[in-house]
Formats: sequence, structure tokens, C-alpha cells
Amino acid sequence: MRSHIARLMLASAFALGATAPAHAANFLFSLTGNSSLSGTAGNPRLFSATSGGTTINVRATAWSVSNNLVRSAYLGAYNYGLGVTSRSEGSGGGNSHTMDNQSGTDFIILQFDRPVEFISGKFTTYQLNGLSYQDSDASIDYGTTATAWNSPLSLDNTNISVVNALLNGAGYEATGGSAPAPNGVLRDLQPGAPGGKVGNIWMVASSFVNQDGKKDSFKFSQLTVSYMDPLPEPESWAMMLAGFGFVGAAMRRSRTTRAIA
Repeated sequence: MRSHIARLMLASAFALGATAPAHAANFLFSLTGNSSLSGTAGNPRLFSATSGGTTINVRATAWSVSNNLVRSAYLGAYNYGLGVTSRSEGSGGGNSHTMDNQSGTDFIILQFDRPVEFISGKFTTYQLNGLSYQDSDASIDYGTTATAWNSPLSLDNTNISVVNALLNGAGYEATGGSAPAPNGVLRDLQPGAPGGKVGNIWMVASSFVNQDGKKDSFKFSQLTVSYMDPLPEPESWAMMLAGFGFVGAAMRRSRTTRAIA
């Protein structure tokens, strides 16, 4: 009888494993607002997105790097997305409150409260003063950190190598040609197979590579990420409970039979 019960418990556990795949869902962050063109450097902005009863939170901050030195910057949130005003860009006029690489390279850091994968994002391209074109090539990177999602990052006045160490993933380029503002371009940000690039901290930057030699300037919004829920589906929990209930009933019958004997 004991071997029979053991087989039942094993079968119940196997059934749970076989019927409890991780559940993936997409979350859309609008990343918009109505802020001024400039302000205090290092300001955070918090956003959230909900799907299927699950909410994901993210903390966004702005940075700029020049001559390998990273400095905090002002993060603006506008109708067409997030933009960066570095300390050298003053009032943020002439579209310099965008994410650009004209005087240093601007980037934003996104700290999520759980590991996610980028799916897509909207890039609205702008023309910088003195240029005759618009361009929106971007550098994307990601990593995994034990730092709480809503905690400040100690990156101000550090070497760019500190950022590279924090973003311990495999960065990639999200290239895009010219596009008239303010229509924007929704760009695929998931290169390769789904689930291949996952982290709880991400970077979106005006291109560090800049392959076409053009200065980039854009605002970033409409970020869609994917989250893989590790918990079993409700149906799987029900099957597991039913299986353990069946095993418990069998054990009670076994004890009753031994008592009568």
C-alpha cells in the first residue's frame, strides 16, 4: 500500500510540473508627461504598467557621458516620451532636451522591480540645432542587479566602466533612419529568440556606436516589455491540490484498514 501511495505522490508532483508552464505577459509603459525642458539633475521618474492583475514598476533616471565621465542629468517627460537635458545643455532649448549624442552621449537607466525583456519602443526623432537631418539610432543594454528598483544608483562622477559593469548583459544597437517628428517610430527591441535577453536594469541611449556618423536625437516612449511569471497557472494549482487531496484520502484509508486488521 505504501508503494502505491508513493506512486500517487510522484504522479501528482509530475502532473504539476507537466502542467505548470511559466506564464508570459506583455506590459506597456507610456513614459510620457508634461515637464519643463530642464531642471535639477538626477531627478527620478516612476512609472508602472499592469497586465492580467500583475503590476510592474520602473524607476527612470537620466545620465550623460563625455570623455568617459558619467554625470547625472535632468530627465524630462513630454508628450512624445522621455528626454535628457545634460548639464552642458543648459535650458534644453533647440531640441537638446532629447536623448542625443551631440555634446556627450545621453542615456536613461530603467530599474524594474522584476526581470523583464524589451519587446518594442517608440522613438520620436528631432532635428538638433545646426543640423540638416534627423536620426534616431540607439544603443540598448541590460543587466541584473541586487540593488532595489527604487534605490538611487551611485553613478555620478564615475567612469563609464562602472556603467558597463552594472549592465552585464550583451548590448545591441536598435538602428533607425530619419523620421519626421512628432510621428515617431515603433521599433523592434527584441533581437533573437524570446527570453534570450532578460534583466531588471536596462539602458536606452543615443547610439554609442553611431555607425552612420550622424548625430542622434530622439524622445523615447511606448515601451513594451515581457515578464515571465514563474508561478503556476490557477488551473495547475487546482490540479496539484486535487492530487494531494487524493493522496491524503488514500493514506487515511490505509490507516483505517490497518486499524481494523
